[in-house]
Amino acid sequence: MGLDGVELVMAVEDAFDIQIDDAQAGKLVTPRLLIDFVLGKVTTTTATVCLTQRAFNLLRRALIHQGYKRPQITPATGLSKLLPVQQRCDRLHQIMQELGIPKPPQLVRSRSVNAALLGSSLSAGIGGAIAACPELASLSVFVFIGVVIITAGVGIRLTRPLCREFPKELQTVGDLARWVMTHKSDLANATAPGWTRDQITIRVREIIVEQLGVKPDFSEDANFVKDLGMG
Repeated sequence: MGLDGVELVMAVEDAFDIQIDDAQAGKLVTPRLLIDFVLGKVTTTTATVCLTQRAFNLLRRALIHQGYKRPQITPATGLSKLLPVQQRCDRLHQIMQELGIPKPPQLVRSRSVNAALLGSSLSAGIGGAIAACPELASLSVFVFIGVVIITAGVGIRLTRPLCREFPKELQTVGDLARWVMTHKSDLANATAPGWTRDQITIRVREIIVEQLGVKPDFSEDANFVKDLGMG
C-alpha cells in the first residue's frame, strides 16, 4: 500500500473510530467495498470499543508523525522496541504533546539501578552504624535505619533521570492506548454516532476527495489505483 492508501485508510479509521488492518485494506479496492466494510464495522461496534479504538488511532497517528511506519504499530507492538531508551523520554513528551495530554506516563528505574540503589543505601547504613557507636547495639540500629533512609532518599532524587523503563502494566502499544484513553480528557467527547449507509457514503466520498484530490463525481465501483490514481 502506497502513502496515499495509508493516509486514506487512517482518515477513514479516524472518522469512524474503527480499525482496518493491512490485510483488510488490501481487499478494499473500490469505494463501494470500503463503504460496505465501514458499514459492517460501525453497526457492530460498541461505545466502549470505539473509545479504545479512537485512542489507538490517535496514538498511531502521533507515532507516524514521529517517523514510524504504519506496519510497525499494532496493539501487540512492544514499547521498548518501538521507543529506544536513548530517545524514550523525548519521544514520549512529543507524542503526549501532540495528543494534548499534559504529562507522559511515569517511567521507572531498571532493576539494576534499583539493586544498586538498595545496595548503596544498606552499605552506607552499615558503615554509619559502625562508625557512630559500635559498642551500643541499640543506638547503632537507629543510626543504621536513619542513614539508610537518608541515603535512599538522596539516591532516589539523583537517579530520577535514570527512570527510562516502562512499568510492567505498560509494555505494548495497546497498553499505552488504554493509558491514553484514561488520560485524554476530551476523548469521550467524540461519541460514536448511529451511521446510516448514506451518511457513511457521503463521509467516505469526502475523505477520498480530500486524500486523493479527485473530483467528487467518481463511481463507487471505480478502482482506487487504476481509476482514482491512488499511489
